[in-house]
Amino acid sequence: MRDNKPKHAQPYGDGISAPQFPGQQIKNLSIEDVRTLIKKQRRTKGYVFSVPSGQSTFNLQLSGTARILLGIAFLGTGGANFTNITSCQFKVNNEIIVESTSPNFFTSLLTQNEYYDLPRPLSGTDEIILSFQNGGAVEVLNCVIYYI
Repeated sequence: MRDNKPKHAQPYGDGISAPQFPGQQIKNLSIEDVRTLIKKQRRTKGYVFSVPSGQSTFNLQLSGTARILLGIAFLGTGGANFTNITSCQFKVNNEIIVESTSPNFFTSLLTQNEYYDLPRPLSGTDEIILSFQNGGAVEVLNCVIYYI
């Protein structure tokens, strides 16, 4: 039987017979294999805080499917350095992970990595609290949590 497809035609070029899920193109994975792969991929959730003068506390919520906390990173609006925020505390499920530490330690100033590693197990119903001590004017802090 003769193949009538032109030799230059790309597989799935018509878009109709293309696989629906990533991984099916090369490895021919099942839908369940792809779902398992996606569950194991790193995810992020970002937050923006206006940190007022004095003590402030923020409750953070992650996806109910979050199972492993990978780490955290901060960034200021005018660059990486914070001038007024003197210390932070990061607590997950009543465990104090970061205490009385300058948020500058969790920026690109002191690490070449994407985030500061703080691996911890998560359950999906976690209590995550981030607190700051600000000795000056309001400062905007961008935060990103990395998790699986």
